[in-house]
Amino acid sequence: MHFELAGKKVRILAAAVTAFIIIFVAAHYNLYLDPELELSHGYALFIVSMIGGVGAGLLIAVKSHVDEQYKMLANTVLFFVMPILSMQMVECFNSKFIWNFSVKTGLANYMVYLVFYLIFYLITGRYHLTGLIVNITLYVWALINYFVELFRGTPFIPSDIVTIKTGLGVADGYTYELSWNLILGSIVFFLVYLFNKRSVNMKPKKLKFKLLSKLAAAGYLAVVLISFFFTDFSTNTGYKPDFWNQARGYHKTGSFFNFCLNTKYLVVQKPSGYDAENVDDIVETVLEEAGVDPDGDTSINILTGENDYTASTDGETPNIIYIINESWSDLSNLGDLETNEDYMPFINSLTENTIKGYVTVPVFGAGTSNSEYEALTGNSISFLPAGCNVYQSYLQNETPSLVSTLSALGYSLAAYHPYYGSGWNRELVYPLLGFEDFISIEDFIDEDIIETYKANSDVIEYQNLLEERYEDGDEMLLRRFISDSYDYTMVEEMYESRDEDEPFFVFNVTMQNHGGYTVSYSNFYQQIYATNMSATYPKANRYLSLVKETDSAFEELVEYFSNVDEPTIICMFGDHLPSIEDEFYEELMGVDSLDNLTTEQELSRYETPFVIWANYDIEEAEVDSISVNYLSTLLSQAAGLPQTQYNKYLSVLYQTLPVISSVGYVDADGNTYASGEETPYDDLLLQYNCIAYNSLLDTENKADSVFYLEE
Repeated sequence: MHFELAGKKVRILAAAVTAFIIIFVAAHYNLYLDPELELSHGYALFIVSMIGGVGAGLLIAVKSHVDEQYKMLANTVLFFVMPILSMQMVECFNSKFIWNFSVKTGLANYMVYLVFYLIFYLITGRYHLTGLIVNITLYVWALINYFVELFRGTPFIPSDIVTIKTGLGVADGYTYELSWNLILGSIVFFLVYLFNKRSVNMKPKKLKFKLLSKLAAAGYLAVVLISFFFTDFSTNTGYKPDFWNQARGYHKTGSFFNFCLNTKYLVVQKPSGYDAENVDDIVETVLEEAGVDPDGDTSINILTGENDYTASTDGETPNIIYIINESWSDLSNLGDLETNEDYMPFINSLTENTIKGYVTVPVFGAGTSNSEYEALTGNSISFLPAGCNVYQSYLQNETPSLVSTLSALGYSLAAYHPYYGSGWNRELVYPLLGFEDFISIEDFIDEDIIETYKANSDVIEYQNLLEERYEDGDEMLLRRFISDSYDYTMVEEMYESRDEDEPFFVFNVTMQNHGGYTVSYSNFYQQIYATNMSATYPKANRYLSLVKETDSAFEELVEYFSNVDEPTIICMFGDHLPSIEDEFYEELMGVDSLDNLTTEQELSRYETPFVIWANYDIEEAEVDSISVNYLSTLLSQAAGLPQTQYNKYLSVLYQTLPVISSVGYVDADGNTYASGEETPYDDLLLQYNCIAYNSLLDTENKADSVFYLEE
């Protein structure tokens, strides 16, 4: 092999590229060296980025030539080195470097990257084109994963592909900022591109060697893919998705590698031993063992554990308002948090005719619709593939829910969400859950205003258009979303315009507290801030101020229905915690890294407040632990409603396992078990899995008598 300089014009281009990269990196030195970032090896990364500029210039300006007899060998070696370079490019966005991996983990990553190289090699038969396609694809994937994790606190997973439309619908609320990851990852991508340019397409001259190269590639793909998808080889060698914390798995053993691991869990397998004909028997047996007559009038009181719950006999069917409050949480539940003033004074003060506590939800940082699904159906997503979205992937047929129960009792059946109706596929899913009406932002804000805002994301113009068009336009927004106060005013208007021949029900998913929390807004006054933290966390402080606004809005709603004569019950809970500074969570929870949380600590990051309040006498309680799959049963009992057999089953199950989630389980004695860990309750969980599978997926053999009330 020998080297020579390129022509003068190419050398000038090389010098310009080198100068640009060095100047750009130097101008953003603070992204590497800012002490507040606590970036280990920041100086080293800064120097590496500068050297990358020099390397790019050399790769452009210097040509290499390989003797004809070694060309095949040299280009083949380069082809098999390219996956290592691609891996490092992707991991720059993950703040990892290939030397951080163990030899076994590095080899596992390499094998996955090589799969994609060989697939495209079999398609194209060309070394250079294969490298170009694979690396551009991986670079785009790395960018997507970087921004998804930045925005919501969890990485990009395969099921996100089908929810991309919803993700884009809210992405304009986030701030895109340059980071050292973006700079260094892009430099490495450029270097990999230049390396790949040196490869040429070498084909064996003899037919038998051509066939051998293709067969070897196909054989490798067959062995790896069959072992990966159809055996437990990867699991037995210690590699499977981190179901507790996907971010931790991505950071520890490779981002793209873990993304591929998650694909194995996209398909929902039938529970072991599942037989649709046994679902009725499972429910009947569980109830009888708890002393409950499946066809009787009583069921277990979910709060007391006694078999003394009966539906109200006075003929009253209370109005029900079921609210999922976007990103509503109580951060003091995670640790010792002090603020300049109480950010939930009203809700904290509620005791009379009130049930409240903390509810374990299935998602963190994003994924509202999965919390909706559990809250409406009583099913748990812990039995479904990690990171899935039920509304997008699985809910495609009529599914029993609280809504179908209320339909049998003659209620009005409305859902209301003050944002785009297409989000999370709600327009298609809500009718399948039993809703007859769905009110979204398109129903009360004119289309031209919405389209203008979608086109330019100008909040000030958006606010001005609302004020010009609507009498109460100045009250609609808080930041860029419909405020909780305005949201609840609309709920009150729905109540006032109701059909008085039907008891009133509305399911309301709010929008006020949605992320991001980076930008300040002229229509939002930040009044709450943490006072006992070692650093200032702007996102956390803005979020806490939003929680204060939620508390004030809920007070207005309660005050309104306190003056309503008809019995009315309101249930509100948070869908997930906010995606704010990781450092805030780490300091609040007293840990060095969120990757090192115990199961108990991880579960606490999935706990949000809930409150059930009525304007008439109900049983009062403080609930220590409950997961959201039980909440509709608790609400229906608080409202004095008849119970389906599934409600009765859930009230029995709650007495043994009050928390069932994708993170883990908590039993009645407070023992915690991680997801995937063997527990004394595995048979009980398998039974629940069978029932939930029948409810959601076995549409041809649904056990209707379990899930529906008789009309």
